[in-house]
Amino acid sequence: MKKALALLATTAVGILLVGCSNGSSSASSDNNNNDYKTEMSKGNKAVNKKDYDSASDHFKSANEAKNTKKSKAYESQAKNLVKAKKSMNKLEFSSAKSALNTVKNQSNGNESMTKRAKNLLGQVKTIQRNRSDYKANIKTAKQLIADNNNDQARALLEQLTSTKGIKGKYYSDIYKQAKKLLDKLPASSVTADNTTDSNNNDSSSSTSSDSSTTSSDTTSSSNDDSDNPAANGDFDVESKEVDGKTITDSDIAKARQDLTDQGVKNVDAWSDNDILRAIKNANKDGRSTITAADGKIQ
Repeated sequence: MKKALALLATTAVGILLVGCSNGSSSASSDNNNNDYKTEMSKGNKAVNKKDYDSASDHFKSANEAKNTKKSKAYESQAKNLVKAKKSMNKLEFSSAKSALNTVKNQSNGNESMTKRAKNLLGQVKTIQRNRSDYKANIKTAKQLIADNNNDQARALLEQLTSTKGIKGKYYSDIYKQAKKLLDKLPASSVTADNTTDSNNNDSSSSTSSDSSTTSSDTTSSSNDDSDNPAANGDFDVESKEVDGKTITDSDIAKARQDLTDQGVKNVDAWSDNDILRAIKNANKDGRSTITAADGKIQ
């Protein structure tokens, strides 16, 4: 009888332990599922804001809670978008394109990130095309200078340094080269007499000049990439907003003046996009005055 009771007690304990174990396992599984859903949701919200650093962290956490093809693919895409941006900031275009193609071709990927990668690949193409054209102009200008055709070189360099977007961060190195060449050129060889003659002939040449300008403007318009941030020297355009407040043109002008007052050189080479980023980085530190270091990608 005692043995029977002991056996019955042991069996009851065993059943109880198994039940507890199953309950604990079920609770753990539920927690993992909840964590997964929460982190995936946060990651997708970060993607909508184009905050791929944060998105990558959330997708990684989701994958740790519950390893799925989707969470793994999303994390990979977010990481490669971050990598692409860093590569572009270093002017490493091949690396950027490789990362973006990985995002674009990712199986089980996030549709928004895939679309973003395709868009950025177009921007990279525009940047590379513009840089190639600008470098060709620099080479031509140098040859003109070597041949003592300084007036032609000046005209070409003045046109290049006034090109829309040339001061953007993806072209600023070329702008500096062109500006340096332009500043070293001797005074124009056009004489005062020539200037006078030119003024006397203004009325007869105005029609031709206007026609030429119109033709030039038409050509420029037909090749305009103004809807592509890369045309303005920007890979990712910063939004004009910080802490829910709009960053105005006067805020940008004040920030430029702050840099000038601090003795920062080549402030004119900073694009508005660079200034916007600097304002946001300074704001993170609780400052209203930016410094040159704030313009760096963080």
